[in-house]
Amino acid sequence: MNPSACQKWRHLLVIEDRAGRRTIRLEANTYTIGRHPSNSIVLKSPMISRQHAVLLRIVDPNSGNFLFRLVDGNLEGKPSVNGTMVNGKRCQSCILKHCDVIVFGGEVRARYHVVTNVSDSTFTRYAQAVQIDELSEEDSTRLGVSWEPFGDIAQLSEEQLLRLSSFPELSPHPILEITAAGRITYLNPAALQCFPDLETQGCAHPLFRDWFHSGSWAKAEGLTLEEVTVGDRTYEVSIHILLQSQLIRCYITDITERKRSELALRRSEERYALAAEGANDGLWDWHISDRAMYYSPRWAALVGEPPGTLRPVIEEWLQRVHPEDLELLRRSLKDHLLGRSPHFECEFRIRYRKGGYRWMRSRGKALRDEKGQPYRMAGSMTDVTHYHLIQEQILHDALHDALTGLPNRVLFMDRLSQAITRRVRHPNSLFAVLFLDVDRFKVINDSLGHLVGDQLLIGIGRRLTACTRAEDTVARLGGDEFAILLEELTNPAQAIEVAKRVLAALSRPFLLEGREVFTSASIGIAFPSEETKTVEDLLRDADTAMYRAKSLGKSRYEVFSMTMRAQSIALMQIETDLRRATERKEFLVYYQPIVDLSTRKIVGFETLLRWQHPERGIISPAEFMTVAEETGLILLISWWVMAEACRQMQHWAKVFPRSRALSISVNLSGRHFQQADLLPNLRAILSETEFPAERLRLEVTEGILIDNKEVAIATLQKIRAMGIGLSMDDFGTGYSSLSYLHRFPVDTLKIDRTFISTLNREQPAATIVHTILMLAHALRLKVVAEGIETREQYQILQALGCNYGQGYFFARPLAPKQVEQLFAGQSLRRLIRPTTKEHNAHGLH
Repeated sequence: MNPSACQKWRHLLVIEDRAGRRTIRLEANTYTIGRHPSNSIVLKSPMISRQHAVLLRIVDPNSGNFLFRLVDGNLEGKPSVNGTMVNGKRCQSCILKHCDVIVFGGEVRARYHVVTNVSDSTFTRYAQAVQIDELSEEDSTRLGVSWEPFGDIAQLSEEQLLRLSSFPELSPHPILEITAAGRITYLNPAALQCFPDLETQGCAHPLFRDWFHSGSWAKAEGLTLEEVTVGDRTYEVSIHILLQSQLIRCYITDITERKRSELALRRSEERYALAAEGANDGLWDWHISDRAMYYSPRWAALVGEPPGTLRPVIEEWLQRVHPEDLELLRRSLKDHLLGRSPHFECEFRIRYRKGGYRWMRSRGKALRDEKGQPYRMAGSMTDVTHYHLIQEQILHDALHDALTGLPNRVLFMDRLSQAITRRVRHPNSLFAVLFLDVDRFKVINDSLGHLVGDQLLIGIGRRLTACTRAEDTVARLGGDEFAILLEELTNPAQAIEVAKRVLAALSRPFLLEGREVFTSASIGIAFPSEETKTVEDLLRDADTAMYRAKSLGKSRYEVFSMTMRAQSIALMQIETDLRRATERKEFLVYYQPIVDLSTRKIVGFETLLRWQHPERGIISPAEFMTVAEETGLILLISWWVMAEACRQMQHWAKVFPRSRALSISVNLSGRHFQQADLLPNLRAILSETEFPAERLRLEVTEGILIDNKEVAIATLQKIRAMGIGLSMDDFGTGYSSLSYLHRFPVDTLKIDRTFISTLNREQPAATIVHTILMLAHALRLKVVAEGIETREQYQILQALGCNYGQGYFFARPLAPKQVEQLFAGQSLRRLIRPTTKEHNAHGLH
């Protein structure tokens, strides 16, 4: 090819569209024309397709001259929407001639120019002139421009013209011809576009490197295929020897993506082979038509068989499945084969060669023909025995107590529910629920430590299990609460016998950490009835009976009755009303005078609480104080009583100056000493009411020592340091009064009313009172006698040297207005005794 000859002919395309008129020099091998910006030539019109047409350069290898072929649409054969016209005729494909007029989409016009024998400067002036459409034939002659649209092209042979205007020119794949000497005789436009340096490098191009110079093509017959790498692309070269023309024609296909896909596939297959060999899964392949099966060596190992010993049929698998799981496996396979499920998956037990069964999970998918019928199915099998064991352990842990190993509340409630359901079907069946609470467990746990407490609970669980049958359920519900479900009883007495056995078993000492520990339990027994429809009802009834047993002295059992439920409901109603009472301020404070027995002067008052119930009227503390203690409402109530009493005393001090020397006594319960805010609350009340601390007296009982003696004594000392007086209430009824009395920072003892009530009738009572008075005087303590109701009691106490007293003999508890009347109109020396004998009300304990 003569490169200089390519400059004889010059090509222009003058386009006029909505963007205006512009001239394009056609020098490239291929031009794409269309609306989208990705085209080589972009046309501005909505009538133009995305890729409307293509210009292909047609080269004559002998002269180097070329023309352009116009093709409608793209090279893949998709035509334009609105067509292409050349000189007024519809065009699918044609070789353009000088001054051909082209209309794209019926709207955009273009003119093709071919000029010869011009210099670069002259060609530039020509291009400018044709762009503004001002070039006449005289101007062309003057510029020295001529055109010969059929110059060298007209001299081409029929074979060359056919070749130029046929398939190779339109092919999107590179096509070339080369002589045996290495001279390139033909390149189609795709070859020139794909390999732009092919014309200059010739047979030195990398495209010929591996096969042309080796001469292997000369030895081949017919079609030869070669793979050639050029840069990062891979090509397949189809080599044809044209004997008649002594040429080598090459059809070139870019197979880069195919090679990459083949490489990815090969690597995938290698990964699959490695995964299949190294995986823990056993593989299987089922040819459904003849029931033939392939089992991988790993599949055989999963069932404990040597590789190659399994029969290659589906029955080898099915016959090993546990009878209880076989139907599930068959149904899962069938559902997938019938298209009911997108894939096959099933868990089942399979017989192991060395004995027993192991859990397996199998998955698979079927291949289907064009009619959707399955003809082959393959999958895997995994040993999931360990997973099932873990699941069973998790389930066991979820339903059993971690400490004792006994069933927990969830499992107990489930079994109780099943028992109720069975009783619905069989009304004559009988069962019982025993609810147990360990007596004084908190004392053992706190004094000996949680480790000993845990060992005690474990030991209790074992003894409970030993007292019951295998079909019974012993459960730990939480903390120190246990429950027993006794099923298939013939009469209620059997449940009572079990309760007795349990009490006897728990009465024996437990040897824990080298020491003997004694405990007991309170047991409530409940039987099903018409009123108990749910598990919650039965457990609640047993719990109610247990609390009754605990209130009657512990270490005993009680059988639930409807009377208990009524009492329980009443107590619950009292609790509800108590909570509302604190909000509605339904409580009243009464004041009972404390009298100097020698002078019969009032030296102070004790506060007594009354509840003015909106429906029941005045309620004594004896009815609600236990509930207040258990619910913790005692704290809120007692702080209110103390603040109210201090405010009242301050008010009286201003109105009645003679009352300024009187003290006020208020009870504190053991719960107050468990609170961190005891001292701050005392200071706050004294500060807010401006009541002198030395006029306030707090009455405490020996019970505050039960939980923590040292802390209680330290707290009392801090209270005493504030100037507040301290009285030991109900003295003589405690469990070790004499052993710690000298350590208590109290200044007054209060003799319980139980000793005073029999003072004039029983000699032991007088002896006890006399002993208490002697002890108190020896310790320099004052003594207050409670519950003085007769003159004889008063005279005995006065003769024994008792300092103070209170009771109906002097005055009943007084409302605030009654106290004010006393201050205003009565002498403090003379108090009016009640005309009728009434029982003294309890104070706030």
